[in-house]
Amino acid sequence: MQIQPPFRVAHALTRYKLILLFALTVLAFLPNVHASPVVVTISPTSQAVPQGTSASYTVSLSGALATAYALSLSGLSYGASASVGSNPVPTPPGGGIGSGSTTLAISTTNVPGLYCPGTYSFTVSARNSTSYGIGPPDTGSASATLTVVQVGPPLSVAVSTDKPTYRIGDKVTISISVNRPAEGTLMLSPPSGQPVQFPYTFYSPTSSIVKSLTADKIGRWTVGFQADDFCSGFSSSVAYFDVTPDTYDVSLTLSGVPTQVSVGLQVDGQSQGTMSGTDIKKLTFKIDTTHTLSVDQYVPGDAGVRYFCAQNTWSVGSSGSRTFTYETQYLFTVSTDPASITQVTGGGWFSSGASAQTSQAPQTITGGAGTQYSFKGWEVDGVLQSGSTVTLTMDKPHTAIAKYTTQYQLVVDSPYGTPQGTGFYDAGSTAQFSVTSPVGFLIQQVFVKWEGDFTGNSPQGSTTMDSPKVIHATWRTDYTQLYIAVAAIATVAIVAGFLFWRRRQATAPDMKPTPPETGESGAGEPPPEGSGEATSEMTADSSKCASCGTDVPVGQTFCHNCGAKMT
Repeated sequence: MQIQPPFRVAHALTRYKLILLFALTVLAFLPNVHASPVVVTISPTSQAVPQGTSASYTVSLSGALATAYALSLSGLSYGASASVGSNPVPTPPGGGIGSGSTTLAISTTNVPGLYCPGTYSFTVSARNSTSYGIGPPDTGSASATLTVVQVGPPLSVAVSTDKPTYRIGDKVTISISVNRPAEGTLMLSPPSGQPVQFPYTFYSPTSSIVKSLTADKIGRWTVGFQADDFCSGFSSSVAYFDVTPDTYDVSLTLSGVPTQVSVGLQVDGQSQGTMSGTDIKKLTFKIDTTHTLSVDQYVPGDAGVRYFCAQNTWSVGSSGSRTFTYETQYLFTVSTDPASITQVTGGGWFSSGASAQTSQAPQTITGGAGTQYSFKGWEVDGVLQSGSTVTLTMDKPHTAIAKYTTQYQLVVDSPYGTPQGTGFYDAGSTAQFSVTSPVGFLIQQVFVKWEGDFTGNSPQGSTTMDSPKVIHATWRTDYTQLYIAVAAIATVAIVAGFLFWRRRQATAPDMKPTPPETGESGAGEPPPEGSGEATSEMTADSSKCASCGTDVPVGQTFCHNCGAKMT
């Protein structure tokens, strides 16, 4: 039985002290009644069970002097799960000595995992839970074994990612799986910098977890997972994934363009500035986008020089490079002097080394009234050369000018004579002109003067051809020759008559006719031959021209002055 500890009584202190002293003296001389300990037995003493199951034992107590004993278990792995049917175990006395039994269950499914395979020894100890406090406690113990047999395959782990390649900023999903309870470490090794570790524990036989992260470094990542099954089982797995930029780069260069020349650059029709012949232009675009890049097709250089790119556009959707190639072109300028008097062709832009040829220049070009242009040759780069066309090699800018001389017309107009000098003359030159005078035989036309764009009294003249000119010759009718002829005829007639008369006188009889009688007035006698009276009759035998009033002899059918027909 259990002995109560001494109690304190305030009012009878002396009496209780005497009783206590007497009790202690008696106990000191009593023999030890607990010399034989309680007997503990375990049944069965050994057994084998699969991992994840429980082993059941019976613990029996005999030879017990106390009424109850507390059981304790030792020798199992840390964290082993064991349960006792009843603890303390009651040992009711029978004939003065007590006995009792209970069940002991040991689980092999302890958290965090299965018991490791192997044989384990354990000890069950019993200790009386009731005593009188006299002598040592009544204890006993017994040992047994438990063999745990592995269930299933050895530990195996796997690690993987949802994709092999990501763009920077993407979400990366990592999956880890095990085939039995285990604990391990996930290690992420970026392309640069220190690895990062994440510990994991798997409580179920088959389990998986998912780890997400953001791809923040470009390059190859390493994902490693190492685990053990809380025993001697070990497994590991490695996976890799690549992180690429979310953009792509393109580079542009130029060829055939001098350093000092700038070329405009456009992306999707929008200006992106300029680049020179030595620049390397880099552009960055988002992945999965396409763009059209273009440079100026024609780029001006020095005077008469330009640069031409036949393929000046490029469509891009991924990284790459392109060189835009330019060729040098020279300007061939074709014109006329004076300007725009005719159309000559063949000019334009030509590639370096190409052959260029002008059209054929007309020899004469009609201008305004009284004006024309006469071709005198091609002036090529300031040097006049013959030929109606020009052919040259375009090794530099060239200029070809069809040179024409301006000419003005001189018209010499005269109703009589033979006018000379009508024609075209170079502008600024001196034109000589003339007309023959007088014209006619008896009735003559005599030059009087020049009228129009020139005035003068001489049948010959000259004028500076600074414009088209028309000159008219004016005339007058001259009868001098007619008069002379008439006078000569009259004279001849008189002389002939006189001679005839003399001859008659010389051959006639030498007798003289009786002279007729004459009066004072001389009337009735015929006038002598060739007298003035006959002359008056001849002069009176004429008429006036109805057009100009000039005297026209009788019998003449036209006016010698104006040419009008007489009626």
